[in-house]
Amino acid sequence: MYRTRVLLRKVVTSAIQPASSSSYMPSAAFMYGKVRRPGQKEHFVKVASELELFKDVYGLEALDRLEIKDETWEVLMEMGWDERFIYLIDLMEYREKQNKESEKSSIKKELISEQNLKLWRAGNMVYARNFHSLVDIYGPDFRRKIDNFYGRNILKQGEDLRSFVVDCRFMREFSVKTQAYFTNQMQALHEDNWTSNLPFSVNFVNYQADQQLVSIAKRNLLFQYGPSSKSVNFQRHPFVPVITPRRVDSVIEKENLLYISPRATQFVPEVIPSEIKGVVICLSNDTSPSTSSHSACINERVQPYQLPFKRIISSPTFRPQGVQLWQYARIFRQYFAGSTIDESIRQNMDNLLRKRSLNEPVKDKDDKQEVFRSAMYHINNCSNGEYQKKRNDSTPSFSSSRRNPSDTSTTSQSSPKRHYRHRT
Repeated sequence: MYRTRVLLRKVVTSAIQPASSSSYMPSAAFMYGKVRRPGQKEHFVKVASELELFKDVYGLEALDRLEIKDETWEVLMEMGWDERFIYLIDLMEYREKQNKESEKSSIKKELISEQNLKLWRAGNMVYARNFHSLVDIYGPDFRRKIDNFYGRNILKQGEDLRSFVVDCRFMREFSVKTQAYFTNQMQALHEDNWTSNLPFSVNFVNYQADQQLVSIAKRNLLFQYGPSSKSVNFQRHPFVPVITPRRVDSVIEKENLLYISPRATQFVPEVIPSEIKGVVICLSNDTSPSTSSHSACINERVQPYQLPFKRIISSPTFRPQGVQLWQYARIFRQYFAGSTIDESIRQNMDNLLRKRSLNEPVKDKDDKQEVFRSAMYHINNCSNGEYQKKRNDSTPSFSSSRRNPSDTSTTSQSSPKRHYRHRT
């Protein structure tokens, strides 16, 4: 009874005050004509509670898009709760479709050149005059073109070229599966670096290969050995990663390098220090002390640092130990370009986190519908249902439970008038 009084008071207040864009309550004339008897008031409270529930589940903006008027209220009051559920969902989807079509029509009114400029500024490829040109090349021609771009991008950096050093000291101690996993990472690092506008000088150091590791590397390290079909006549690019058994300091002095370890006690500096010219990542098993990156730093007598993943990424599926070489390279590429370490990680969140399944948005939509339907059921079945039972007994069934949500007024006019004041 208290809930009924509150909602009815809300209707009276909204009728006196100017109508706002978020108001979905019926007019005072509708309340006087359709909601007079105690049973009608109880039924009205249920429908109003369902709309409040709709706002909680789908948001106020979704409720505003329904454009609920007196004609809509008349339709909703004549339906059972399950019919109202279907009607509201269909009406919401219809309004969303209308909104998307109106957005598309407004976009079409823009000049094509303005659309292209917006896409280009957003970082998209725009195949049009004065933007990007499509070059139709395949196979060896494509590789030669990219090789030329790769060499040019390295040479144009001059003394600003940064080093990405991979410490391979533990590779011989790993199993065949782990060796294959790491050699695939080495190849992926080169491929990502190969197509970058700001490539690193990549060096694989402390690489001591036995017969088993050599056989795995020949299958996976295509930049070093080439594809099996062209292994005899394969020519390495002059700027591909260097694989050497030498130590880390043979590439660059230790004082100019950042050593990264997930178990380090200090974080990477927020801004890149001026003396740092490169970064060192160790291919390691950090669950074992003997083959951990922290042990490698102790042997090198250097201070390790860790990246602040935990303070930025709160996903339960993310593991810092699972970050791969090419992902590290993208983070440090932003870091060396002048971004803070936090910004560099945030800009690569899509690469670090697992990609969402295509079914996940659909599942989220189904979950909302299930919550909405379940709550509507409880609103209508966990309270006094005597009025609903009488109304169902006295009202003829509809020919179709799914009405066309695009025209509420014609629906109410074509259906037989059933005024609550004539019921007993």
